[in-house]
Amino acid sequence: MLETDKAWLAGIIDGEGCISIHSRANHFVPVVKIANTNDLLINHCKLILDGVGIDYCVTFNDRGDRKNAKPSWELSLESRPRVISVLNMVHPYLVSKKAQADLVLKWCGKSKRAKSDTETNFIPNIRFLNHRGRVK
Repeated sequence: MLETDKAWLAGIIDGEGCISIHSRANHFVPVVKIANTNDLLINHCKLILDGVGIDYCVTFNDRGDRKNAKPSWELSLESRPRVISVLNMVHPYLVSKKAQADLVLKWCGKSKRAKSDTETNFIPNIRFLNHRGRVK
């Protein structure tokens, strides 16, 4: 794995990605997602992840009958081992999503991730960091 590939993937995650902790039925799961309308970009991400043996899932969204919306692809990594692997790989090169990566890695590193602890400490912080819209 070339350092340039790690840096490139970090740039894509910074610009087109999301690092978060999602709630499931009775537990939480760390997530890294990359969404884009260019399949070449998603395919290059896949090539890098395949090269280091990190599993992922890619979904296609054709956007239905919306005339002004291009089809898009979303590459997602869910589970502690996958998210830890990819975040450790790109962490030195992250810029805008470094705080989210630090928070998710800290959460993943806790031996006991109680639902109440996650809801009170980690979820509000990750939501604040991922908040969209104008900064108040």
